[in-house]
Amino acid sequence: MFKTDDKLVQTCLGISYAILFLYGIINFFNPAYIIDQYQSLEDSYTIRWFLGWYGIMNFGAVAGLVYMGYKGLDRAYFAYAIPLAILFIIWGVMGQMALPEAEQNWTAVGMFVVNFLALLIARIRGLGPLNFDRASNMWGTNDKVCQVVLWLALIGQIAYIIAYIVSPSQLITDTPGLEMSDTAQRFALGVMFFSIAWVLALLYQLRTGYSMSLIVTSVVISTLFFVIVCNNAATGGEGNPALALTLTANFIGSLILFFRLESNH
Repeated sequence: MFKTDDKLVQTCLGISYAILFLYGIINFFNPAYIIDQYQSLEDSYTIRWFLGWYGIMNFGAVAGLVYMGYKGLDRAYFAYAIPLAILFIIWGVMGQMALPEAEQNWTAVGMFVVNFLALLIARIRGLGPLNFDRASNMWGTNDKVCQVVLWLALIGQIAYIIAYIVSPSQLITDTPGLEMSDTAQRFALGVMFFSIAWVLALLYQLRTGYSMSLIVTSVVISTLFFVIVCNNAATGGEGNPALALTLTANFIGSLILFFRLESNH
């Protein structure tokens, strides 16, 4: 498993898998459970919407781990997952510290810390020191179409971060059905943290070469979002046109990368 006989590495990645999969299942399929555990979370469409978003991101990370389980450890995956784990520890601490002591629940923060330590141990033990070896060409491929898609992905993630900095509430105000609140804004911050992690991972790949584990992660995430976009369109529901277009573009770009590059592995 993971093309290593190191039981500690296997155990650590198994722990990360279990945490990510568990939270993915709960956030996406049973958000009421999360809401019941945290007094600060009101049971609203807005909170369920964001929890579903987080669940999808977890499923993507799980897919990347499964891919590594078959193909072997991938430095770029850790370049995405470890910064993201750190960002969500910060996100969780900020959220809990803003609450009265009686309403605080540090369970999720504790799980974030365990996930971070598991990933860090697996990365150091399984792959050795951090390195930024330059690939033989940009993005590690001569495929011009894939290079363009990867550049667009990087530009798009950076653009979202800038848009969030300019207007932190834009995602909420532009999406029908979402209501503004301090909690909603905190969840919107978490969405932006995902973009930061993707920017770091894409910059790493720009130098060291593309990562199939992250492409698989992106395919799973974008496919789930695209299904939701299609379902919303089919049922005549209101939506955020800019968000729907972005998610559709992510889906198409991810498939292009997967089908053009997977044959090399």
